[in-house]
Amino acid sequence: MSTVLSIHLGVSAVHAAVSVDGRIDVLALTDSQASVDVPDLTDVRGVVLILVEAYARCLKIVDAVPNELVLVRPDGAGVVDLVLVEAARRSRVPEPVILDEMRAVAALAAHGPPGVARELAPVLGGIFWRRSGDAPTGPKPIVTRADLGRDSSRADRTPPAPSVVAVGPRTVFEEAGGSVRRRWGISLPLFFVVVVLVVVGVLVVLQSDERPIAPPPDPLATASLTTPTTVSPSTVPPSVVSPTTVLPATSSSSLILPTTSLSLPDEQASLSDDEFSELDVGGAETRGDSDEALEVEATTTTEVPRLGTVTLLGIGLTLDATSDNEVLVGFGDSAETAMVQLAGVLGEPVGDTGWVADESCLASEVRRLGWGGLEIVLGRDSVDEPGRLAQWFLDGPDSSETSWWTLERIGIGSTVADLRDAYGPGLFLEQPSDRDPAGWFDTEPVLDDGVLGAVSNITDAGRILLMWAGDGCRRRFS
Repeated sequence: MSTVLSIHLGVSAVHAAVSVDGRIDVLALTDSQASVDVPDLTDVRGVVLILVEAYARCLKIVDAVPNELVLVRPDGAGVVDLVLVEAARRSRVPEPVILDEMRAVAALAAHGPPGVARELAPVLGGIFWRRSGDAPTGPKPIVTRADLGRDSSRADRTPPAPSVVAVGPRTVFEEAGGSVRRRWGISLPLFFVVVVLVVVGVLVVLQSDERPIAPPPDPLATASLTTPTTVSPSTVPPSVVSPTTVLPATSSSSLILPTTSLSLPDEQASLSDDEFSELDVGGAETRGDSDEALEVEATTTTEVPRLGTVTLLGIGLTLDATSDNEVLVGFGDSAETAMVQLAGVLGEPVGDTGWVADESCLASEVRRLGWGGLEIVLGRDSVDEPGRLAQWFLDGPDSSETSWWTLERIGIGSTVADLRDAYGPGLFLEQPSDRDPAGWFDTEPVLDDGVLGAVSNITDAGRILLMWAGDGCRRRFS
């Protein structure tokens, strides 16, 4: 996992905070106090001393070497950016990301917890800005009782009728014969001018073509059908059937009509009775096919997300799932085997802590391997043991970007509604505090071998923020 060091070079004091494996701690810059006096930001030597001291305290307190550096400076002090970059180069630390105080505080307000002390807001905001980016702009969405997971406190009721009923014109524009003229719309003279121009244009267009629009009606175009003809009832207008015609009772969708005079267009006048009957029946069949085609086109399907090279399980990981090369790496498997197989599909890990002691984990020593937002935890009880796969942990971007899903297509960014659909009534959801809408879930609370995680809230609209499986290290601290 990435280790981020945030240093706030304020107006009067310097504060520091560090994020290691997703945990954020305020870093004391001396043994007796959390902050030190700020140096002159135009003095490269003074800034170098601050950076070196912060890195040394980071190694001493959290036993981690930061690989990312965020420097938060006062707003409008952009003239010192070159000094800060040069000081970082001389200190042999990573190239810093320089951030304004306002952006850092806004990121903390949008993505961080409330109630942070004012002097610590900029330095902690640098951590949350690096993790989640700038605060969203624009108006915030309306929060309803459904979003908070609570029903309405009172039953819906019909609003009362209005106490005043308008009678007569409600504005001066609706008064009949009033002297006030409407200030919108087209005046009457202008309307007549437009109508005259349109009529003249139509006459000019019609006279420019010497040929008639349609040939004159031919008396021979009227065909008399002297034999019974099978016609679909939906294609015969009511005026075609003479008043004295008696329709025989039939259960078929077609009607056998007696001798009836039909007026046909020119292109159908030369057709025989049988040809016309076939044409009409075929048209009915075509209309049926068209209706079916419209129904088929109206149906929509939801595309199932594609699984990545690593699929998350409650008992471990599956590599190249649903393929001929599918391999299961389960909890308790050899650490060396798990490392080789994961590196074969994901490449070398981005972060590797080596074997270290960790009080939050069950094993005497653990080794954390990171690939972006995916962390693999290996554990062992002594140096002589080869180690074993103990846990996986997922955070960071949505799974729609990383393709890290469970077999049920549950990942970071999935909703609580997706969880309910995937795991049914066996899903366990809880909200520990009424003052905090965030909650926890467990897909297999009975067998204790499912996927666990945190959600923004336990309503159907809540989104998954964290996921893990395996009991290698503690992930809940509340």
